[in-house]
Amino acid sequence: MHLDHTIVPARNSVSTAAFYADILGLTNLGHYEHFDAVAVDDNLKLLFSQKEFFESRHYAFIVTKQEYADIFSRIKNNPTITFGDSPSDRSNKQVYVSGGKEGFYFDDENGHILEVIKLN
Repeated sequence: MHLDHTIVPARNSVSTAAFYADILGLTNLGHYEHFDAVAVDDNLKLLFSQKEFFESRHYAFIVTKQEYADIFSRIKNNPTITFGDSPSDRSNKQVYVSGGKEGFYFDDENGHILEVIKLN
């Protein structure tokens, strides 16, 4: 069994899909059914649904060391994105190290909290 997809509410589904593809290095699938989508891996897709009002959500991604380095580089080189070491402080420019994991948090353009986790 595996999770096939999850729906992510977004104010602009096209730009949000592009953001996830660009920053996280995911494959942008473009328009997919009634959504705009990115492929996380061979099984999981994030389907972005255009909504005006929604609550912020948290999405955590476990990545390889190389993916982590690539994502972190893109985050640091993007002046519009801040990052931090906790979900309550996503702008202190720190990473956390805990239990054999390293990671950081940042927001997407909709206020969803994204977490990137590298297993050591």
